[in-house]
Amino acid sequence: MNESNGSMELYLRAHTEEIINNWLSKIYENEKAYTSFVYSPRYKDELRADSEQTADLIISYFTGKNAFFEKLDKWLDNMYARRMENEVPLPEVITTLDKLRREFVTAVSDFCIENDEVSKYDFFSSMAMVNHGFDRINEAFSAMYYNDIVKHMEQQHLLIEEISTPVISITDKLAILPLMGRVDRERAEKLSEITASKCVKFGVEQLCIDLSGITYFDDALGEMLNNLVTVLRLLGVEAFISGIQPKMAQQINRVDLNLSIQAYHSLKAVLQDQTRTI
Repeated sequence: MNESNGSMELYLRAHTEEIINNWLSKIYENEKAYTSFVYSPRYKDELRADSEQTADLIISYFTGKNAFFEKLDKWLDNMYARRMENEVPLPEVITTLDKLRREFVTAVSDFCIENDEVSKYDFFSSMAMVNHGFDRINEAFSAMYYNDIVKHMEQQHLLIEEISTPVISITDKLAILPLMGRVDRERAEKLSEITASKCVKFGVEQLCIDLSGITYFDDALGEMLNNLVTVLRLLGVEAFISGIQPKMAQQINRVDLNLSIQAYHSLKAVLQDQTRTI
């Protein structure tokens, strides 16, 4: 660390409380701009403690990049966990960090104005360190936030797929798979995979695929039914369909579907028939 960086580090540490107080006043004068309670005056002490850790991280950049990055991981562990725990939106995190950045920029400028011996190079170097420090913080925090969002979306997608393929047990042997909406090729593939897995898991021996909620019967749905019935047969599961309406029967005829399995007009007919066979 050169002499100029050392002097700047000492100055910023000596003025950290002033920097944070100025930052907090900017936060609270626009309190309504934030949706998270974290930025409420009620939690001023917690917010001050967080900003002190952030300030210490930025100032460590003047000691050297290694010192900064060693502290960055610890900062992320604490700050990211607290912000996510309190569901603070990413834009609010970035906005408040940028407000703190501006207070540091002002402090660096004040130091250079107060010290005539500071060269233009030292001034721009100090500014670059502050900006690089905040940029690295924003990048690291945003990357973690993005990865969590992607992970959450993947989990939600899996949950939606699970919910959209409800294999409902009716008896110890019989289950129903009610299909809803339109089945495209991507959904058809997932339906077949999840349905087969659930039939094995629940020990299903007979599966009724109910088409009452299907809006349109096309090639994708026809292929899915063919594939699903074939897979179920290999698993020892007897499949049949229900909910065939006149319009759908015409659509099935155009698709030229030949499932060679038993079909019922309605679920009621399925239950009546299965009750007689028990």
